Amino acid sequence: MSAAETEADLHADEIIDALEEYQRLTIDLFRRNQTDPEACVKGLVKLHLDWTEENRDVAILINKHRTAVINGPGKDRLSASNATFFNASREWMKDQAESGRMPSMSFNVMHAIVFAPAQELAKLYLRDRLRKAPSEYAEAMGDAAWAGLQAIGD
Repeated sequence: MSAAETEADLHADEIIDALEEYQRLTIDLFRRNQTDPEACVKGLVKLHLDWTEENRDVAILINKHRTAVINGPGKDRLSASNATFFNASREWMKDQAESGRMPSMSFNVMHAIVFAPAQELAKLYLRDRLRKAPSEYAEAMGDAAWAGLQAIGD
């Protein structure tokens, strides 16, 4: 076992606990915004950036050890929580599209438009490569994510 795998094993519960808390917060956001997808999308971006800022140390651990944890002793627990999370995400998205409140698109496209830019900004923050805190970009990035979803609908 490599030193990185050993370190990941030591932090696996902490990492999975943090990911599950983040997932709970996200699912709560879906529930609070059943009829307002714009507020939800903007809230998802804000949540991601705020959470990263507020949980910097564990976010660094997640970035460093995510793959080792996914393949390690916490694999089953993380797989189960991820399944719950992604099912809730897909269900919310399906409800929005079926109601006409949001364009229809694949889950992967929606996820890329909403989360990929926020995840990249968060990574820059964790590497001390931003001049401002991630939360200071949340409003503009949330607006961009919503505009992107409106432009992409299949």
